[in-house]
Amino acid sequence: KELYEAQRVLCGEGLELYEIIKPRTNLSLLESAFSHVPLGFTYYEFCQSFFKRMDNSHCVNVAMHPYGTQDWTAEQWCYVSSKCADLNGGQPVSQKESYPQSLHWLAWLRLPAWVAQPIAGVLIQLHTPQPVPRDLSWKLCTKGQDSRLRDMAPMDVLELGRGMDSVIGYVSKIAYSRLMPPEHTWDKVKAAVTAGDIMNMPKPLQDAIAAKVPIVIDVDPEGHTHQRIVRGSEIYELENACSAEVGCGGKGWPFRRGRDVGEL
Repeated sequence: KELYEAQRVLCGEGLELYEIIKPRTNLSLLESAFSHVPLGFTYYEFCQSFFKRMDNSHCVNVAMHPYGTQDWTAEQWCYVSSKCADLNGGQPVSQKESYPQSLHWLAWLRLPAWVAQPIAGVLIQLHTPQPVPRDLSWKLCTKGQDSRLRDMAPMDVLELGRGMDSVIGYVSKIAYSRLMPPEHTWDKVKAAVTAGDIMNMPKPLQDAIAAKVPIVIDVDPEGHTHQRIVRGSEIYELENACSAEVGCGGKGWPFRRGRDVGEL
């Protein structure tokens, strides 16, 4: 939170938007400053409701990955000082160049794209870029050494999201691995979970339960609404109740501890 408020980095200069821009690992200053324009609610979900409200140093997922992913995108990351020598596979935040501030005025006008884009091109062409130094890096976090969201209990993660008034359905997926839709949804695994029939569950769910590692299961085949989080025998129910009245922050995502595996 303090890093963004002090303008030491903009949301998107690190891995905040990797899920959207992958395989790229960062955006330019210009791209970061205006990423809210094309992304709309997704920018609010990722940046405004979560990263810009993080008043802590927890590590978060690089990507919303399936359980069992073995490469670096299954790791968690956080910002550190550029003086940090052990990035564990991370990278320095690249040095940036300025952009014409008049672009903010142009964006505020909300002109049609066919009008705004040529004007923006001229403004950028007339601008002489100035260095914008960065003194941060991002590192991949280590279990036992860093505070990782994935090591926190589901209720603690959900309460953290509610306390920040974040889109909690995003917080769960930036904390834990997933059983990926549309191949696997709650409707497709509920019968086996209800019966406690481990052998008839998808292999990733079997493995996550055996390891007592939280795994997110979507109810919606497109992965946008209700969720279940399974940790060992525990089941947590997360509902999407977003509306114009309550918004889509903490109040828009009620959650509770449900019945255990085999007890539904």
